[in-house]
Amino acid sequence: MKYSIQEISLGLLKTILLLLVLEIVTTAVLPMFDITSFKPNFNILIVLFLAFKLNTPLLAFIILIVQYVHSAFSIEGWAMGTFTGVFISVLVQYIKDQLNFSSAASTIIVVQIFQLIWIVIGTVMLCFKMEDFSSFLTLMWHHVPESIFLSILSPFFFRLLDGFWHVNRRSSGVAY
Repeated sequence: MKYSIQEISLGLLKTILLLLVLEIVTTAVLPMFDITSFKPNFNILIVLFLAFKLNTPLLAFIILIVQYVHSAFSIEGWAMGTFTGVFISVLVQYIKDQLNFSSAASTIIVVQIFQLIWIVIGTVMLCFKMEDFSSFLTLMWHHVPESIFLSILSPFFFRLLDGFWHVNRRSSGVAY
């Protein structure tokens, strides 16, 4: 399905507004309730949705915008997140046709697998940046509980984003 620039702009605006609300909740509201060690990265779910559902040459630019907004609320730089997001989206494009998403359970499993790949790549890049791989496993396992939460949430989250982007489910191969 081809998208016009107006459809991409409107879908991106709605997605960025949702991301801003979710980032404010995870960085300001959750700590008010003494939940400081649990910070799910909704930007990863957004990038995975875009990789699975959007077929546009602007995908890398859209990922850059999502990661740039996320970087305002995170210590993760926009460059590392954009690189990881584009890498994951290329990987998704290669194997998307071989995967059959027939249920919410299969969507959860596939999203978890791609989140784990994202976590490994992000952790490796962070360790390179810090020039210290001694805490690799600690940094990596810190994100696993959040990734499980996001994977369970992914069918509902993808359905919401489906409405933002007006994606036809039959053409994309992803079911919830």
